[in-house]
Amino acid sequence: MAQLVKKNNTEFYIKGQYSIDWFIPHMENGTWELDTFNILDFYANKDLVYIDIGAWIGPTVLYSADKYKKIICFEPDPIAVSRLNENLSVNTFKNVTLITKALSSYNGNSDFGGNGALGNSMSTLLVSLDNKLDFFNDYGRNNGFLSYDERARDIITVETITMDKVLEEYNVDPYKIGLIKMDIEGGEKIVIPSILNFLKKYKPNFYISLHRVFLNNNDIESIINDLFDIYTNCYYYSSNDCSREKVTKDIIQKQGYNTLVFEK
Repeated sequence: MAQLVKKNNTEFYIKGQYSIDWFIPHMENGTWELDTFNILDFYANKDLVYIDIGAWIGPTVLYSADKYKKIICFEPDPIAVSRLNENLSVNTFKNVTLITKALSSYNGNSDFGGNGALGNSMSTLLVSLDNKLDFFNDYGRNNGFLSYDERARDIITVETITMDKVLEEYNVDPYKIGLIKMDIEGGEKIVIPSILNFLKKYKPNFYISLHRVFLNNNDIESIINDLFDIYTNCYYYSSNDCSREKVTKDIIQKQGYNTLVFEK
C-alpha cells in the first residue's frame, strides 16, 4: 500500500517497506540533507529541466517532480532502480525520465559497487579504476568494519552513457537545464572531467556533493579547480540553518565543505 510523504510544502507517495522505513524517519522527519532540499527549492523552475545524477530510490526525484518541467535522472544500481520505479508507480508524475545507466566518460559498460550490499546508496564507479585496490584498502567510510571480501562482493557490470549521448537520445535542450545534481559516491572523479566541455559551453547551475571519504585531497583539489575554471560563483549551503554563503577555493578546502553549487 502506498504511503504519503510530506516534506516542506511538497507531497508524494512511496511504496514498499524499504522506502517506508527510510523516507519517514530520514526525509519526512528532517534528519537527511536539509541543504539538498533547500537547493532544490531555490532553483526550482517549472519551465526548466532538472538532471539528477545519482537518484537512488528517489528522494530528490520525487521531491522535485512538481518543481521542474522535466526531470532526467540516473541510477544504475538495479535494486535501487526497482525501488525507485515502485515509488514512481504510485505517483502521477509524467515528467520523470529514468536512465538506468551510469553517467560516465564513455558509452559501454563499467564495474560498479564496492561499498557493501547493492541498494544501499553507496555503490560507486571508483571500482572501475585500474587502481581499485587503493579504493578498497585506503578509501571509504566503510573501511575498517567491512572486510575486503565484503567490499568486493557486490560488484556488478552496469551500462554507461555520456552526457552528449543523453542530450541527443533524450532530446534535452542544454540551454533549458535549470539545475544538475551530482551525488555519486566519489564517481565525480571519473565523471567531472568527462563533462567539462559541456559545463563550459552551457554553464548550468551545478550542485555537487564531494565525497572526501572516498577521494584524496588531490582528487578534490582537481575537481574544485576544474569547476572554478568554468564558473564565476560558488555557494555553500549549510545543512543546519540552510544559509547560503559565497565561497572561494581556499575556504572550501579549509572548511572541508562538501555541498557546493556552482553558478555562472
